[in-house]
Amino acid sequence: MTRATGGAGVALVTGAAGELGRGIADRLHADGYTVVGLDRAPAPADLGPFRAWTVADQTERTAVDEALLALTSQHGPLDVVVANAGYAKFGSWLDLDARTFERHVSVNLVGTFHVLQAAARRMAEAGRGGSLVVISSSLALTHADQVGPYCVTKSALLDLTRSMAAELGVHGIRVNAVLPGVVETGMTHGMLAAPGVRDDLVDRTPLRRLGAPQDIAAAVAFLASADAAWVSGATLGVDGGQSLYGQPQWMRQRRHTFNEPTWEPGLGEHTPTDHKESTS
Repeated sequence: MTRATGGAGVALVTGAAGELGRGIADRLHADGYTVVGLDRAPAPADLGPFRAWTVADQTERTAVDEALLALTSQHGPLDVVVANAGYAKFGSWLDLDARTFERHVSVNLVGTFHVLQAAARRMAEAGRGGSLVVISSSLALTHADQVGPYCVTKSALLDLTRSMAAELGVHGIRVNAVLPGVVETGMTHGMLAAPGVRDDLVDRTPLRRLGAPQDIAAAVAFLASADAAWVSGATLGVDGGQSLYGQPQWMRQRRHTFNEPTWEPGLGEHTPTDHKESTS
């Protein structure tokens, strides 16, 4: 028999060490969940909203299976899983090395698959349903230069969401995706600090501000809740209206001379060229 998710269950958040992961955990904890975290990074000294923390790399299936076994053995069946961990790095397609592309695929797509499938199997065995929430990106729908591998892998997550939603509904498991726009976290701090970038982004955002982790957390909380009991296979954009004008371009290619493209900042006066590895 399935149960309605929303408030009295166990929620797993991956990418727990990042600001977005912490924001999601704060909201789910406030909604009454027992929140457990999963990340490659060790647990912080102050666990805050997390009841428990496990260190695992989601690109390693054995590590994911062992982590979920330990967590469910201690805290009970999972009711909500938020697949939040991600990776991004700037670079043009011609300069991109194979290892960096494979890292995007391994973390964003394969790693997310590992977490979702392992969690879904346990939810199906428990027989009480559940909610899987995938953190994709507004970049899943529109292109931005020099973040091609990120766009590709975040887009693939939308098909993964729909496919799993189609097959898992019979088990009472709902699968949905959240598509954040530009959110102020440690992952975006360096880019937003460049001269003029913040002002340009605000000008391109109808709701006149950038996102905060709490904005994404609110969307996750809704999709996890009983209020979304008839929502599955959906994609929810949370970007302040940024995508109405297309994706903000951090870098822009100029094509005046055949075979000799040049790059310039797409926002502000200067845009960093390196996007470090980070959880979303």
